[in-house]
Amino acid sequence: MKIYTKIVLDSENKVIEEEYFNYSGSLALAGIHYDFKSLSGVRAMKKKAKREKKLAERKMKRDQRKDKDKESPKKVETEKELDPNRALSLDFITNPNKK
Repeated sequence: MKIYTKIVLDSENKVIEEEYFNYSGSLALAGIHYDFKSLSGVRAMKKKAKREKKLAERKMKRDQRKDKDKESPKKVETEKELDPNRALSLDFITNPNKK
């Protein structure tokens, strides 16, 4: 019986390359059979690596934002203090360009 270790097919399912060995014996002992449960550790490690990568990217973005805020402090506009003894005119209230 042929036990294939590698088969390469083209788009029309014709064999391009094949690697195999001849085996005579019980089929259950023919080789390692991977199933969903046996690969759970590999999937868990991939998921953990993906999560850590995403967290590292978020941390890097957050640090960049903090650095940017420290470099360019926000401009604080000081408003003219109003004189409490002076009456407010309509022109003063509605004209934003008047200083």
